[in-house]
Amino acid sequence: MQHTSARWIARCSWGVVVLAAAAGCATPPGQDGAGGLQPASQTAALTSATPSPVASASAPSSAAPSPATARGLVVPRPDQAFLLQAVDRVEDPVLTVTASGRIGTYPGGADTGDRERFMLVPLSPGAKTYQLMTARLRVGGEPWCAGIKAAVLHAVACDAAASAQRVTLLARGADASGAATFDLVVGGYQVEVGKDGKVSLKKQGSAPAGTRFRFVPAGTAGPRP
Repeated sequence: MQHTSARWIARCSWGVVVLAAAAGCATPPGQDGAGGLQPASQTAALTSATPSPVASASAPSSAAPSPATARGLVVPRPDQAFLLQAVDRVEDPVLTVTASGRIGTYPGGADTGDRERFMLVPLSPGAKTYQLMTARLRVGGEPWCAGIKAAVLHAVACDAAASAQRVTLLARGADASGAATFDLVVGGYQVEVGKDGKVSLKKQGSAPAGTRFRFVPAGTAGPRP
């Protein structure tokens, strides 16, 4: 998929899989001009194709994924922004922060601005465990982090000590285009995207996740905290 970072000019599409927003917006709903979030009272109701993810039991399997360092998976540097795109899904969905603070999906062909750009920051130098932070979206000058909250994937205040925010990547080989793919594990849950674009969580086990992700470069990240 060819991603164009300037696609917000494509009539300010925001929050729905069928793009039907009016033209002329300067910033996406729920986001102020500085990249922060507006209070809920100032944000138009968001019709999302991504209801609350729910956790489900993992089916046992002997097919364990490989470590993230295997089979050519290169993790972006902390100063590199990227999209997390689900492989083999209709409309190439990417993860994005919704106006309600959940992490859902949005069609890869339509830009939600800074909300879909992330960065990976190791918990310690050289570590293979990370925090998945918003690359440019800031609230009070600080990024948000992906975390599990009440069995839902949310963007929450970053806390390096919180196990619910610990992110690991499990290499899954290459997709049809040759791009390296991986399982995304947050707080011990595998993140999955259904054929309909809905996000769900599955407790990590020996089975690979039902969704593989790939990195799509998206410029540089904002200042690190």
